[in-house]
This record gives sequence, structure tokens and C-alpha cells, in this order.
Amino acid sequence: MLIKNKLLLALAVVSLQSMARESVDLSSLGWNITLDTQAQWNSDELYVSPVNVAALPVHQPTGGWQLLDAPQKRNVQLPATVEGELWGWNGQTYGVTGNYVGVSWFNTSVDVPANWTGKRITLQFDAVRFRAEVFVNHQLAGYDLVNSTPFSIDITPYVKLGQKNDVAIRITDPNGNFNWKDSQCYAWGNYLTNPSHGFGGITGRVHLCATDRTYIDDVFVENTPVPSVVKVHVAAGGLTADTPLVMELRERGSQKVVWRHNDQMTTAEKTIEASLPQARLWSVDAPNLYELTLRLGNDEVKKRFGFRWFEVRTVKGDKQFYLNGKRITLVTAISWSFWPDNGITPSRELAYKQVRDAKQLGMTMLNFHRTIGNTDVLDAADELGLLYFEEPGGNQYPAGKFDDGTLYTKFYFDYRNEKLARMIRRDRSHPSLVIYNLHNERGASPQAEDRREMQMGHRLDPSRILTYNSCNGKNPEGEPDDHFKLHLMPNDTTFYNVGWWDNHHAGGPGVYHDYIYKGKDNYLRYSANKGEIVYWGEEGAIGTPPRLQLIRDEILRTGRTTGWEAKDYLAWYDAYDQFLRQRGFSKAFPCVDSLTRQMGNVAYYYQGRVIENIHISNTVDAYAVNGWESMKLENHSGIVDNYRNLKGDADLIARYNRPLYLAVKLTNKVLAVDDTTTTDVYIVNRKNVHGTAQLVLTARDAKGRLLAQTKRKVKVSGGVVYGENLMTGWQWKVTGSGYVSVDAKLVQQGRTVAAGSDRIYAVAMNAKSIEGTCVVADTTGVLAAYLKSQGIQTTDYKAGRPQGDFMIVGAFEPTQFGSGYSDILEWASTGHTVVIVDNPLRWADLLSDKELMDYRGFKQLGRSWYGGNFFCRSHPIFEGLPTDCVFNWEYQCFAAYNRRRVGLRDMNGEVLVGCVSDHRKEVYSALSEIAVGRGRVLITTLDIPACLRGTAAYNKKVDLDGMNESMNTFNTQGMNKADAVGRQLLLNMLRYASGKSSQQAQ
Repeated sequence: MLIKNKLLLALAVVSLQSMARESVDLSSLGWNITLDTQAQWNSDELYVSPVNVAALPVHQPTGGWQLLDAPQKRNVQLPATVEGELWGWNGQTYGVTGNYVGVSWFNTSVDVPANWTGKRITLQFDAVRFRAEVFVNHQLAGYDLVNSTPFSIDITPYVKLGQKNDVAIRITDPNGNFNWKDSQCYAWGNYLTNPSHGFGGITGRVHLCATDRTYIDDVFVENTPVPSVVKVHVAAGGLTADTPLVMELRERGSQKVVWRHNDQMTTAEKTIEASLPQARLWSVDAPNLYELTLRLGNDEVKKRFGFRWFEVRTVKGDKQFYLNGKRITLVTAISWSFWPDNGITPSRELAYKQVRDAKQLGMTMLNFHRTIGNTDVLDAADELGLLYFEEPGGNQYPAGKFDDGTLYTKFYFDYRNEKLARMIRRDRSHPSLVIYNLHNERGASPQAEDRREMQMGHRLDPSRILTYNSCNGKNPEGEPDDHFKLHLMPNDTTFYNVGWWDNHHAGGPGVYHDYIYKGKDNYLRYSANKGEIVYWGEEGAIGTPPRLQLIRDEILRTGRTTGWEAKDYLAWYDAYDQFLRQRGFSKAFPCVDSLTRQMGNVAYYYQGRVIENIHISNTVDAYAVNGWESMKLENHSGIVDNYRNLKGDADLIARYNRPLYLAVKLTNKVLAVDDTTTTDVYIVNRKNVHGTAQLVLTARDAKGRLLAQTKRKVKVSGGVVYGENLMTGWQWKVTGSGYVSVDAKLVQQGRTVAAGSDRIYAVAMNAKSIEGTCVVADTTGVLAAYLKSQGIQTTDYKAGRPQGDFMIVGAFEPTQFGSGYSDILEWASTGHTVVIVDNPLRWADLLSDKELMDYRGFKQLGRSWYGGNFFCRSHPIFEGLPTDCVFNWEYQCFAAYNRRRVGLRDMNGEVLVGCVSDHRKEVYSALSEIAVGRGRVLITTLDIPACLRGTAAYNKKVDLDGMNESMNTFNTQGMNKADAVGRQLLLNMLRYASGKSSQQAQ
């Protein structure tokens, strides 16, 4: 009898299993892509779900279904886009000319099991872009327009059981962008649609699914203010009678049931509260996950979630973020969600790499910025411990007039709201997701429709913060400004206009600059606004190139050369590699990666130091780097490239995100020997170090010799005081040259409990060995005044053959173009050197005119998210200065975006300082030596004149922008101390021009 019962039980289990939900991933099937270039689509009538498929027009392939017999690409796996597989379909590849706009077909054959008789059979799409018309066996079975969101098509009436079925998806890609902008609605015929990325295809996985007629339609696990308690919301489809509902909860990876609930579904929706007092909470440091199994009749689904609660608390008048009752500061970056190959969707590997990158940098959050997020990325964030901020992207208010205002405005809002609703339903059980935001930098106040949209989203998920806008704004605390601050808080339906202060400074300075820290309460991104959440929402775009060599190696390894970026990266790499090998830079930079990584470090160091600023303020609650990933086109300010390679050394950011260290802040990091700097010290303290302690500060030169030291008794608050000033105003004279280290340690009971450091670069100003008479051609008088202050013998040049030993040219217009001699260049050819430090473009024209320089124009180096970088190699003109390096904070006098930034296309000179800009596949010169007979010309675009003008601290008051007055004296008092590097470079060039280096003089 026992054996018979076991047999019957086994048969019952088999029977139940055969009736349970079955799902087949169709993504790995061989899909074909066919371009339907003759298809008509621009004047189509558009529909937002739900739609009556039977009433829709049927758009077959142009010329009939045989069009799909000759696809442009075969055996493609999903996700896939036309731009990923057929970029340059029209023979054009420059920029975005290879993009495809119009209709394409994605088709395959699918086996449908014969035992699915009586089942509800669906095609479930993770995402498509833009419009999908779904055909099964040449019959229109479904339609969806809400791009980049999940949808399901019931294909039960159209399938043939036990046979192969033809599945064809007609994709319409009507528009789109390849940059960061989402501020303008896009036209599709007479309709306006949300702006989104311009990739057309099936942009997620596709599953063939079979369920009973009664099935689980949706599950939402909602977190509550008691972190160990959640609400489980279950929605059933096809419910015709009371049906048993069983829920079992397990820790992820465990088979042990830690909570179980039996119930009955009597209505289409049901909410059950689940309490697990012993729950292991989810956090960024301990991402503990649970898996909930739900069985409704014969249907079964699993939902993963984490026990946690994210909120805003007010502590002693200061609004702060809290996760599970512990204060947290959000350090994030804005990601436009561009990816390699298909452009719009990551592989699982890249999704996890993205999160690992952020963790390696010590960040606590990332933003889906101006575009809807990706579920694989959220899965990775759930598993690895990273918070997320999400926007639907393009959620604008339609502007302009319509042919029929009522009809088309309703379409737009229905479309916009459906996209937001799908995003929230899809993502609301992810513990990593903590904030929804509707718009980025929208300048208009919310309308009634916007508030309705916010209320709709908040009803779908009341457990999260929902903000109307992430936007620039200057309104002070307490002054209502609803277009800037409007927000909803968890479990609160009240609209608030005060309490959320988000300000953007998208542009960056190009490099860390000494003005970033001027003193206590006087530094970049300091805030005293305790009454609100302070969120610096986009900060410091500094453009740098991608890790071209790593990308090239990956492309060659995989053979994926068809993607929208691949060939551009290969050409980009080749340009850099050729320059390094052919122009004498291989010793300084043995490979392209050594160059691009150092360029990435420029942005990394800047971001790290400003992140430190927000930590020490103790009032700032969130900081967003502008931005996360760079792609081939205009945005290069990402701190990872599009293949998710870190663009620099991770520690340059991670060290400033440590939970405990001493922040050593210097008012001047670059100065001349014997200049004075001021040192302040703060503690970054998320480890609750508290009580009295001794602070010890030590300064040593590059050889380890002690330059200065001080000891102070300090008191540390600890608790939720995460940043605190311990000491201000230690002034000391920097007597050592080169790199000087300033080290701090905090000692309690004889034990060092925290430490930190910073570095200075001190220039030993050296005008020695500049022998002979320097001819000065400069209408401003600044050059002559400076050289005179350095004891250099000068003579003014007006015209004719120079009378002196070497020459410097400033603000002076070249003459004698055309045939014949140039007095200056003919003089140089007899063995003299001319140093050109101003008006370089005109002088390059003259050198080209005289066939001395193969000059092919110039490039203004990019600023902000475009960016451009300088780099140098060993040469006598860099004596006493950093060399074989990219210009970082040490060279802030040249690299900053407010200085002259120009590169010359010098094809024959000896380049000493190279430079690059945005995504141009070439390298330029910022300082070259040009042979002129037995002499030479040094020509530079580096902004040396600015290093001499400084802050206009002259004995005479003059207009520095249009200065024509001759200067007899020069005074460096009040000048930017960091300009010492530029002044020393000038002196070095003159020494070189006079025929000696310091070593030769010795």
C-alpha cells in the first residue's frame, strides 16, 4: 500500500508539473533582421495600450512576406538592434550617418509543444524600441508602442501546437538621439512622442510562456518603515473561482522555508503582510536577498526582494538620508544607459561589471539618467549592494500646437503615463531602487497633468521618494518653488515644495584647481542648508578619452566589429598609437592605455577631492558625478567608458569614499618654494570615532626631510556627524622643491585611529643660466616686465632683423607673408631660437607660409563633457617640472577650462606637448620645436600669458584684456600661486633658447 501511495503521489506531481507555468527563452534562437526601406510609417495612426488588435491596420512586409527570405543579417541573438548589427547600412559611417530610421523586421521560427493544449500562450517581451507589431504565422497578433518597457501578447488563437510557428516583429524606429538630451518631444507624423535613444530593435529578451487560464499576473513586494515587515501584493489573471494561494519565503540560495502563508484568492488583487523579525536586512554593505515563491492553483512564480527601509529623517534640524535606521550619504553618477554593440541594452556580464565598477570606486548609488533603467543592472545592484535612482526618460510636457489639440495631447499623456507606470510596476520590488524622478532640468512649473502623473506613480509604489524634477535652481531654503522642489515622500500623499534642494553644476573646471578649497566653510560644494535634503545633482563634467586599448582588445577578441561604435574605437586607437610611436612619446607612454588611463586620472582626482568636500561638510546628502559612461559621441565626461572600463585608477576616487580617514585640505597645492600654504584638517567619520584625541601633522619633502610639524588636541563628535573640522589655519612655508607630502594622524590612547595625507608640488623658481640678450616682441609689455623681474637682459623688438641672442614673441602680429624672407625667421635660420608664447595660430600660419611647418589647421580643445587633455615627454624645457605625464593638478595653470586650450595640427615638428580633444581621431601639438635652418622655433599654445597676468597685481593699474601700455615693473604679489609652473616653463624655454640647461650650466 505504501508503494502504491508513493506511486500515485509521484504521478500527481508529474501531472501538476505538466500543468504548471512553462517558459521558453527565445532570445538565443537564430533571429533574422530585414530592412524594409520602402515601408510607409510616418503618417500612421498611433495607439497606446490596451488596443483592439482586430481593429488595427495590418502592415505586411513591402512586396509580401517573401521580403523576409533575404534578410540583411541572419542568426542574430536577442537583444539586438539594427544599429548593433547593420550600422552603416547605407554606406555611411561618420558620426551618426550610419543610423537607420524606419521599419525593420525581426523574425524566427518557434516550436510550440503539443502538450500545451488548453494553455494560455503568450509572448513576453522585456523591451522593444520603438513600435512593435507582432505577427504569428503571418497574422497580426499584437501591438505595442511604449518603448523600452515590458509587455505581453496573448497569441493563443494564432499558434499551431506541436509545429514550428513563424514569429515576425515589425519594428518601427521613427526618431531618437545619440546624446544626452531628452528635453524636446519628438514628432512622429502629427503625434509627439517621448524622446529616447535612437536604436531600433528588440531590446530585451523574449519568452514564450504557457500558463493555466488562471495565472499570477503580477507580484509587488512593498517595503515598510519596519524593515523586517513587507506587504506582498498579488494580482491574478483569469480568476473565475476561489483559488488556493500558497506563499513560501526562503533566503536566496537556501532551500529552508523561513515563512509560509496559505490563503485563497477570492478577488483579482490581494495584499498579505509578511513579518520576519529575524530577517537579515538588505544594505549596500550586506545585500541580503530573499526569494518568495507564490503558487496560485497550478501557476507558480518567484519574486526576489530585500528587507530594507530607505527614508529621510530630521536630526537636530538637519534632513538626512537613512537606510535601515543608519545615516547614508549618496555618492552617485548619472548614466545615460548607452552600451556597446546594440547601443541600448547591456549583456548580463556588462550589467554586473557596471555595479562592480561603482562598488570599486566606493560609490553608494548610480542614476538611470534621462532614460529608463535596465532590469539586469538592477538585478546586479540587488546582489552586489548598490542603490539606484531612476527616471523614465523624456517625460516632458508637450509643447506646440497640434492639428487636433485634444486628440493628440491625450495620446501624449496616455503614452507618457503608461511608460512611467510600466517602469514602476517592473522595478518596484528591487531593494536597490530608492528614488523615482520624473524630469531632468525641466524649467517649467508642474501642470495639473504632471501632478496627476505623480499621484498615479505614487499609488503604484507608495514606498519610495518621488521627485518632480532634478534641476538647476537657486532658491533658498524655505522659499517655495514647486518646479524645482516638488516631491512626494514614502507613505505620504502630501505634495511638498520645500525640503528637497537639488542643484546642478554640469560643467567642470577641467582639472583640480586650488580654488576648490579656500578654507573652512569656503570650498566647492559646501552647504549650510540643513533644513532640506541637499543634492548636488550633476557635478563637474571633465571629458577624457575611453580606455581605447582595452576596448580594441575586446573588439578583436569577440570579433564584434558591426556595432554602432566598434570601428570608431579601432580608428581612434590607431590614431593615438601611431602618434606615440612616431612622434617620440613611446618612452613616456609605452602604450595607448598608459596615456588614456592617466587622462582618466585627471577627472578621477578632481571628483575624488570634491566628493571629499561634500563628506566634510556633513550637510550635503548626495553628490552626482557628471557622468558615468562615455560613448563615442559628445559625452566624454563619464568616469567609465562605454565598455564599463574604469577610465582611471580606482583609488583616486575610492580613497575619498572611505568610511574613516582624515581629510587634509590645503589652500595651495601648487606654489613656488618659500611660498606659504595653509592646512586644515577634517575627519570623515562613519565609524563613530569619538572623544578627545591628539592630531599630529607632518610635512616632508621628496627626500623625506622634515619641513614642518604641529600637534593639536582635538575633540571628535562621532555618531551621525559624518564630517567634522578638527583644525584650521596651520600656515607654514614650503621650503622643499618637488613633491611635498603632508601627513596627518589621529591618536587616541597611543593608537592611531585615523590617518590621511595630501601632496604639494613646489617649484624652485630658476632663472639662472639664461645668458645673453632676449629680444622681446610683445605689445603688452608684460613679458618684458616679467623677464626684467627675473634679471634677464632684454631689448624690445619693433621691426626688422632682431638684434639679440634669442627671442620671445608674445602679443605681436607676424608680418612678411608671401614670397621673400621673413626678417625674424631668416635671423633664426642663422642659429637663433625664437620662442612663441602668444598669438600662436597666426605664427603657425607664417611658419606654414614659409614652408617650415607642415601646419594643417588647429582644434579648439573641448570643454566640459567634450573635454581635452595635454601630455608631455622628457625634454630640457621641463627641468624642475613634472614630465612624462598627462597634465593633472600640477599643471592646473594650463589644463583648466578657463585657459587658452588650442591644439595645432603640426605634421613635421618635434612635438613636446601633445593634446587630444573629444572623440577626434587625431593628436595635436600644444608645444613643438620647428627646425629653421641652423636655428629653431618653439611654438606653444599653452596659456603662458595668463600665468604672467595672474590677478593683475601690477604696480600700475592696467586693462589686462586690451593692454597696450608698456610696463616697466612686474609684481607677482597676489598672482595665482599655481601659475608658478607656467612661469618656470617659460624660464626653461628661454634657458633652452639661450643654449644651456641647468645641468649644462653646472
